[in-house]
Order: sequence, then structure tokens, then C-alpha cells
Amino acid sequence: MKISKVNNAKDIVEAGCKAIIKDLARCLLLGNTAVEIYEELQSKQIKRKIQRLEEFYSALAATVNTVEDKINQEYIKRDDFLDVFEEATRYVIQERQEQKRRLFKNILVNSILSPDCDYDKTERFFRLLDNLGLIELEVLAVLDNPEKYNKDHGEIIKAPSQSVYQMNWINVTSTGVLTQLLNLRIDQIDEAITVLFSNGLLTENAKSKQLNTNGNALYVLKNLLTAKGRDFVKYMKSE
Repeated sequence: MKISKVNNAKDIVEAGCKAIIKDLARCLLLGNTAVEIYEELQSKQIKRKIQRLEEFYSALAATVNTVEDKINQEYIKRDDFLDVFEEATRYVIQERQEQKRRLFKNILVNSILSPDCDYDKTERFFRLLDNLGLIELEVLAVLDNPEKYNKDHGEIIKAPSQSVYQMNWINVTSTGVLTQLLNLRIDQIDEAITVLFSNGLLTENAKSKQLNTNGNALYVLKNLLTAKGRDFVKYMKSE
């Protein structure tokens, strides 16, 4: 009796996932591609990777259904998009970090919504995300909007009116402020900046920038993202 109930539950889950996949395939003109990828993993019985794929399909379908009227039909109707979609799933099933799996989904969603995105750019962003660690991604999140990050995390860097240096000029550095914001060692910040710079995401002075100020120390983090860095961060944001 217990075995029968387990099998019934398994059938319900698989049927639900198949329904999600078919809905996703309809919206994105995927044909049988999504089902085939799912069934390939099912046949191998790789439970952890199957779960990642199911979560990815479910989150992607939920997002796509809310923005279906904004989808770039020219982008998704070519065979190249099937390659992009399959590449995204391959990254997702191999990625242990849930945060990064969400970001792969975001990049794919933003690529199908953008009027000027192309397949090569999407694949470059996938490879770039795959090569970055969580510290590098957190540094990007800070540099995208230092004031918002600081506010969302409890005003780690105090506003001038609350600060002990309000009436005094102080010298701050980009690495020093990032160390304080992220509560990391200076060598961890230095390494993250080096990785981001080598990938063309940060400006040349990102590690060495200094500011003499009697205002908000966060100003030292302004304009450290390159155009590529800003574009990459934009594609990682949720729709």
C-alpha cells in the first residue's frame, strides 16, 4: 500500500512537471527540446540534477507566462535559440549554488525580452556567470547601486548625518569600503576585483580608487562598472 502511494505521488509530480514543460515549450517555441532534456535525465535517474531542472523549468515557466506579450519572437523562433536554451539547462543542472541557478534563469529571460540581444551575447553571459563565484557576484551587486545595497543591508555605512566623520575629511578606498560592506577580508575583495577586472566588468582603478571626503564613503564606489559590467548586471536581474 505504501509503495503504491509513493508511485502515485511520483506519477503526479512527473505529470505536473510535464505540464510545466509543455507550457514552457508552447511559449518559447521549443518543440520537444525541453521534454527531451528532462527525459534524458530521468532515464539516468540523477535525482539531484532532475530536481534542479524541474525547479528551473517551473521558475522559468512562471516568469515567461507573466511576460509572454513582451517576448522577442524573432529571437526565439530560430533554431539557434534551441541551442541557447539547451546550454542554459546544462549549466543549471551542473550548478550547486541555488543563487547562480536563478541568475542563469534571469539571463535567459532577459535575453528573450531584449530587442537587441543575440545568441552569442547570451552564451557569453552564461559562460561568464559560470566562471564567477558568489563573492564576485556580491561585489557586482554592491557596485551596481551602492546606496541601495547599503540601505537594504541595514545602513552598514552610516549616512553623513549619523557619521562620526561628518565634520572631518577622511580618506576612503574602494577596497576598504567593500570590505566593510561585505564583511570580508581585504584579500578576498582584492581577489574578487582582480577576477572581475580580468573579465572586463570593472574599470582599471576599481582596486586602487581613493576618495578624500567629508560626505558619504559610498561615493568611492561610483562608476566602477564598465559598460559590459553594467550590461551583465542588468541581464542578471529578475524581470
